[in-house]
Amino acid sequence: MTQQPTITLTTSEGRFFFTPEEIIRLEASSNYTKIFFRNKTKMVAAKVLKEFVTVLEPLGFVRTHRTHLVNRQHILCVTTGGNIIMRDASVAEISRRMKSGVMKVLKNAA
Repeated sequence: MTQQPTITLTTSEGRFFFTPEEIIRLEASSNYTKIFFRNKTKMVAAKVLKEFVTVLEPLGFVRTHRTHLVNRQHILCVTTGGNIIMRDASVAEISRRMKSGVMKVLKNAA
């Protein structure tokens, strides 16, 4: 059995450990990143989204917008309006600039 990689997240409250499948999506907020989890909790990390992109893209995440990084496992649908609906009913925008690359990644994952 293959063990899932562990993501370490350090916040002002301590150090937390998660597997990538527990994370639904990440959203940039200035110099911070909001992380939304499958259990409906969220955390704020004092890192920019770009730092998470480097770690999480090889683990099945896709950047859809300068402010959004989503876990492909938790995508429910892609709307004709250019948004991604996640399994927790949250919405992540797909930027026009990234749309063709995002669609290619999602098509190859299907």
